[in-house]
Amino acid sequence: MAAYFNTDELKTAMTNLIKQYIDECEECQELSQDCIDLIRHNFLAEYAVYNPDNNSIEVGIDVSEDSSEYPELEVYTIPLTDAQIRISNSFRQNAEDLEFYGKLLNKQKGIQSSSIVVMQ
Repeated sequence: MAAYFNTDELKTAMTNLIKQYIDECEECQELSQDCIDLIRHNFLAEYAVYNPDNNSIEVGIDVSEDSSEYPELEVYTIPLTDAQIRISNSFRQNAEDLEFYGKLLNKQKGIQSSSIVVMQ
C-alpha cells in the first residue's frame, strides 16, 4: 500500500518531527538515529553528534576539494535552541528528498508502506 503526501503536508509534518527529535535530545542527551540521518541527509554531512558540554549539535562536513585518502572535515556547531529552525530551513524540494522525508515520517508513525507518493 502506498502512502500519499503533498509537499505542504510533508513539510509541516517534518517540522513537527524535528521538534520531537530536539525535545528527545534535550531529555536523553543524545540524538536519535533518525535525527542523525536527517541532519546528514540535509547538510550532506559525514557525521552529526550531540555535544552535551555546550548543548549543541556538531555537524561534520567534508570540505576536501579532491578525493583524498582522508577527508578534510569542517565542524559546524548548531546550538540546540536554534536546531529546529536550522534543520527546518535545510529542507530540499526535489523528489528524492521528499521521498526520504516521507520514509522518516512513515517510520515514526509505524506505517509499513511499499512506496511513498508525493503530490506537488
